[in-house]
Amino acid sequence: MSKLQNLLALPDVSDIQKEVFINEQLGAFIIKPVTEQQLQTYRLRSRQGKSDTIDASRLNCMVIENHVVDPDLRNADFLAEAKCGTASDFINRKFTAGITARIVNEIMEASDLTDVSEDMEKAKN
Repeated sequence: MSKLQNLLALPDVSDIQKEVFINEQLGAFIIKPVTEQQLQTYRLRSRQGKSDTIDASRLNCMVIENHVVDPDLRNADFLAEAKCGTASDFINRKFTAGITARIVNEIMEASDLTDVSEDMEKAKN
């Protein structure tokens, strides 16, 4: 198979899903990778005011709420029962910093971005 045929055989990123084990209490989540375009959009939306500084917590919430497929953290009934207005509210109230980092790292790994902190530094520069 030629290199071009290999490229044609790649699945669409939007079709890729991966089951990842988070911990004993939360079990497994189904996640999907993030594209470069999506990550750039999240970076832009997570800037603090007019500065180039990225709010890492806001960026992490955007990645989690848009790339965790199951459980659906944006489900309106779920959010109402959890007494949270948004998925970000839920993430900030219920997930420890370690759980948030683990989920984001799994999503970045599924996206072939294995070092989130390195990617964050690139975004700042």
